[in-house]
Amino acid sequence: MQVNENITSSYANIVQICNPFSSPPDYEFQPRNCPANSIQIGDIPRVLRMLTCPGTEGDTCNGGILIPANDFNTVEAYSTSIQDLLDVYPGMEHLVECQMVKDAFSEILRDHCKPLKRYARMTWAALVFLSVVMVGLVFIWTTEAHHEQEHSLGGSVNPHSAVADMLEKETAKETNNDPIPV
Repeated sequence: MQVNENITSSYANIVQICNPFSSPPDYEFQPRNCPANSIQIGDIPRVLRMLTCPGTEGDTCNGGILIPANDFNTVEAYSTSIQDLLDVYPGMEHLVECQMVKDAFSEILRDHCKPLKRYARMTWAALVFLSVVMVGLVFIWTTEAHHEQEHSLGGSVNPHSAVADMLEKETAKETNNDPIPV
């Protein structure tokens, strides 16, 4: 209502915008309760196009108010979005008030939540058991791998450093340079 009062006080009685909701405190959706001379919110861009000159595409503006195209596009997007919401509102309202839907949710909450809670606990217990078994298997595999590593080396460790390899080569050379007695 305040929007229409502001339009009337500023621009005489050019256009009235339909407010599809009843007055406070009820605010009931009543799309057919609009005055005959009012327009839907989605029609605002059409009315604005008649009163203004959106954009600067080089068109001549015959007495309209020049507004930037970006502002006009924003108004068009907002009013179209609001009109789309208002168009689906009755369907959503009927869905919320639908007794069949209410009964279905009541049945699910009453009859199926307890079994679901029980099945969730059973699943949780199975996952805890599986986790404990996996930790035990990892411990056994680690111990077995460590045990195999100790037995495969025979308890001795061979150095693999550059210094050790050089010393080994020098010893081999000295052995080859010694003359063999005949």
